[in-house]
Amino acid sequence: MYSIENRVGKLVEIRIWSPVSGDEATRWGREHEAVIGSLVGNYFCFVDVFEATVLPQDVVEAYICTLKSATRMLRAAMLLGQSPTLGLQVQRMLREVNNPERKAFRDPRELEAWLGAQLAPAERTRLRELLERRMDATGPSSAPAPQSSGTPASLRSPKSVRAFPSLRPPPPPPPSNGRGNGRDE
Repeated sequence: MYSIENRVGKLVEIRIWSPVSGDEATRWGREHEAVIGSLVGNYFCFVDVFEATVLPQDVVEAYICTLKSATRMLRAAMLLGQSPTLGLQVQRMLREVNNPERKAFRDPRELEAWLGAQLAPAERTRLRELLERRMDATGPSSAPAPQSSGTPASLRSPKSVRAFPSLRPPPPPPPSNGRGNGRDE
């Protein structure tokens, strides 16, 4: 199953979750073209595959074709979940696409920093909303994904068992006692 939309500026939001059927590849391609066709100029993609576990081969091939042929797509960032199978599929897809502007991340902070660096302020705000909603919906995960020494840092699972650390800024420090030393006495 999937959704594709453009709510803010040039940020295209794609969400793919299991189960994904091979029949969806053609329909997804048409809907993707319709959304992209409504945009003027270049665009960015945020692809949330956090809830997907494995993609059928025809979906993989369709997505590789899109990533290779989308000349107006400036950057594409994929948010991965805990599925090691999907992680391997995505690594293979990105290797085949061979474009440094197409990346996958398990850590939403890394994704936000990389994709957000190119976005307009309203698009960055929307991206942060999407990532925070994902964090709020996930809660603790049952186990982190296995890691191999050959896995790039952006594809490794978080160190803790929480699916995502908070993107919200830390709370301010407690007020000082007014003596200038910052310690309460």
